[in-house]
Amino acid sequence: MLIVLGSYVWGVSLKNSDTVFPNVCVSGVNIGGMTKEDAVTALEDSLAKTYAERTLTVRLPDRTLTFEPEKANVPVDTAALVELAMDYGRQDGAFTALRTYRACKQSGYIVNAEDLQQVDTDYIRGVIEETAAKVRKEKIQSEITMDEEAQLLTITLGYNGRSLDTERLYETVMEAYSTGDLSDITFSYDIDPYDIVDLQPYYDKYCKPARNAYYNPAEQKLMPEVVGYGFDIYAVNAQIALASEGEVLEIQLAVMEPTVTMEQYNNKNYPDVLSSYRSAHTYNADRTTNLTLACNAIDGTVLAPGEVFSFNAIVGERTVEKGYKEGIVYAKDGKSEMEEGGGICQIVSSVYMCALTADLQIIERQPHMYPVSYVKPGCDATVYWGVMDFKFKNTNSTPIKINASVSGGYVNVSFVGTNEHDYTVSMTSQLVETIPYEEVEIVDASKPAGYRELTQAPHTGYVYWSYKNFYDLNGGFLRTEKCAISEYTKYDAEYTVGPGGAEEEKEKEDDDVIDLEDLITDRSEADRDDDRGPDREMKPSGGRGGVTPNFGGTTSYRN
Repeated sequence: MLIVLGSYVWGVSLKNSDTVFPNVCVSGVNIGGMTKEDAVTALEDSLAKTYAERTLTVRLPDRTLTFEPEKANVPVDTAALVELAMDYGRQDGAFTALRTYRACKQSGYIVNAEDLQQVDTDYIRGVIEETAAKVRKEKIQSEITMDEEAQLLTITLGYNGRSLDTERLYETVMEAYSTGDLSDITFSYDIDPYDIVDLQPYYDKYCKPARNAYYNPAEQKLMPEVVGYGFDIYAVNAQIALASEGEVLEIQLAVMEPTVTMEQYNNKNYPDVLSSYRSAHTYNADRTTNLTLACNAIDGTVLAPGEVFSFNAIVGERTVEKGYKEGIVYAKDGKSEMEEGGGICQIVSSVYMCALTADLQIIERQPHMYPVSYVKPGCDATVYWGVMDFKFKNTNSTPIKINASVSGGYVNVSFVGTNEHDYTVSMTSQLVETIPYEEVEIVDASKPAGYRELTQAPHTGYVYWSYKNFYDLNGGFLRTEKCAISEYTKYDAEYTVGPGGAEEEKEKEDDDVIDLEDLITDRSEADRDDDRGPDREMKPSGGRGGVTPNFGGTTSYRN
C-alpha cells in the first residue's frame, strides 16, 4: 500500500509540475525539463535560426529543388507547440503520468506538430508538380537497322521513361518541416526502363559461317561457296551495357572468306570441257523465261560414274507455280496449242547433243514431231511430263558436271569433268526418206458449191539417220557410227470444200482403191531392200510434241 500510495503521490506531483517531461522534442528541439516560458524561448530561438539561415533542398538525380524560407515558412505558434509538449502525459490520471514520465526518460518523445505546422502547402505542392512536369520522359525503345549491302548493324539505344512520385516527395518534404530537420533530401525518379536489346535474332539472320564449295549428292548439285559474316555477340552486348541512353553503336560485320571457291573446286575436279553446244533462241519473253527456268534447274547437276540423268526428274513438272509461261506445243494431230513450259525442248536437245559428243550412253530419247531449227535433223530430243523423258548415263569413271545458261540470245550447255577419251566426236545426219503429204478434201454442206479453203497446213514427213564421227586428238578421221533414226511425221493438207460432184468423186475413189492395193504390194517389196537395213528403229508417226521453224516455238508430246 505504501508503494502504491507513493507512486500515486509521485504521479500527482508529475501531473501538476510546471516543467515538460524529459526528452520531449518539438520541431527538432529537446525542451524536456523546461518550464513553459523557457521552452517557448528555446523553441523560438531554434526555429528563428533554422528558418532564417537554412532552406530545404531536395536533390534529384539531375537537378536540385530549393524551397525558399520566405515562401515555404509561416511564423510558427511556439506557445501552442509548447502547450502540446506540456500536455503530453498529463491528460489522464497520476499513474498514466508516472508511466509516461518514465517512458520519456528512457526513449524520449517527439510531439506531433503537423496540425500546427506553419508551412505553405500550396507553394510546396506547386514546386513539386512543376518539377514533375519538367522531368517527365516517355520511354523510347531501341532501334536496330541492318545495311545488308555494307554489312553494317546500327544500334540506336532507347531512352528510359522517368517520372517523379509527387505524392511521396510531398510527404517527405512535409515530414522534414514537421520534425524541423531541414537537412538536404536525396530523392530519385521512378524509372521505366526501355527493353533490353536482343541481338540474337539479328545474329541468327545475318551471321553465318563461311562455307566451301562442295558436291551435294542428295541434289546431284555442286553447291557454291558462301562468304561468311559475323560479329562477337558477347562483346557487343557488353558494349551496349556500358553505353548511355540514346547512344548510337555501329557494328561492322566481319567478312569470312571460304577456303575453297567454286572456281577452285571446278578447276580441281572438272578441269576439262568434255562437250558443249550453243544455239540461238527466238526472242519471246515467255519462251525465254521457260528456257531460263529449265537451265537454272539443270545448271550445276553432277553425275557420279554410273548415274543416270533424267530431265523430268531434275527439272520437274513445268507449272505456273514454278514460274513457267505458256508456249506452243503440238497435239498428236499436229495442231499447235499453248501450254506451260513451251520451248524447253531446246534445252533437252542441247543436253542430248552434249551427251552424244561426250560419247555417253543414251538411255531414253524421242525425236520431235517435226525437224527443229536449233539442232541438225535427227539430233533433237523432246520430253513431256508424265509421258516421255530424256535420259543418259555417265559411262565415264569420273564425275561429270552440267553447266547450263541462257544469255545474249543463246542457250549454252556444256559438260565438264576429266577427259578420259583420246578422241573427239562430231554429229552429222542424213536424210534417208521423204514422206510427201497429200491433199484431203472435207465436204461441208453449209458451204457454197466451188468453195475451197485450206484448214490444216501440210507437213512433209522425213526419216533421218544420225551419225557419230570420231576423230583423233589431232583432228584425223577415225570412223563413223550410226547413232539413231528419227522419223518426223507428215501431215496432209486438209481443205474444206463445198458440195458438188459427189458421184464423180465416189467413182474416182473406187478406181483409186484398186490402184492403191497394187501400190502397197510394190512398196512392200521395195521396203525389204532399202538402204536402212533390217534393224531400223521405226518410230510412230504421231504422238510427239515438237517445234518447227515456221512457228518459232517449242514443245513437246501431247497424248
